Amino acid sequence: MYQVEIYRRIWRAVLVEARSQRSVAREFGVARATVRKMLGYSIPPGYRRREPAKRPKLGPWIRVIDAILAEDQSKPAKQRHTAQRTFDRLRA
Repeated sequence: MYQVEIYRRIWRAVLVEARSQRSVAREFGVARATVRKMLGYSIPPGYRRREPAKRPKLGPWIRVIDAILAEDQSKPAKQRHTAQRTFDRLRA
């Protein structure tokens, strides 16, 4: 992932200064395909996962945890579950 500063400098070199993509790629030490991709975005894209995170241990318990947290919303702050208390409740 490249920094926003490099995106900005490459954009400026190609679009404002009208330099060739090849010379800009050589100057910044990136591939020409990378320069083409950078010019394809108006702002740099953020990190995106290709697939959801795997949670082999937590996965089966997510619905239970969500139910506990939803139940806690109606209670006063002092009576809500802490992370440790939720963990203890799941172990039991």
